[in-house]
Amino acid sequence: MKLHSWKSLTLLAGLAILLAGCESPTPKPKTGEGTGIDDSTVGDVVGTHEGDMGVPENERLNVKDGVQYGKWEAVHFDYDSATIREGDRANLEEIARWAKENTGQKVMIAGHCDERGTLEYNRALGQRRASAARDYLVKLGVPAGSLGTVSFGEEQPADNAHNEDAWAKNRRDEFGIVQ
Repeated sequence: MKLHSWKSLTLLAGLAILLAGCESPTPKPKTGEGTGIDDSTVGDVVGTHEGDMGVPENERLNVKDGVQYGKWEAVHFDYDSATIREGDRANLEEIARWAKENTGQKVMIAGHCDERGTLEYNRALGQRRASAARDYLVKLGVPAGSLGTVSFGEEQPADNAHNEDAWAKNRRDEFGIVQ
């Protein structure tokens, strides 16, 4: 009986050592301020959506026919942030004007990150960025049902280099018209 206990203890100790060595070497970015918009003229911030890291199921857009990107400039973000920068608000106001004039059209917001951080973290951060832009557009009067979000995390970089200039280009939201 003692031999069986000794083997079990040795096996558990080995598993603990093995699992301790499996920690990811990629540093996880510290948590930021979330999806705050910080705009007193637009109103209170709409918080992060619950559930599927973004828009509720009944508000997601059907994108089977594709999305046409490139009509509007991308909105960029600071490192580990989902806060809309003041300099990008005019771009969002232009998108809001267009969306309110073209009520039959739907806009997809794609959140992106730089390569730093884990894949899971970057997908969640990309979703927070897309949701921040969506919330801002809703506050500007765009119907929530005409907006959709998707996160590509780090998977579609605008610049493949591994430096701060490239990372700054990759921390973005892109906006497209659902076809």
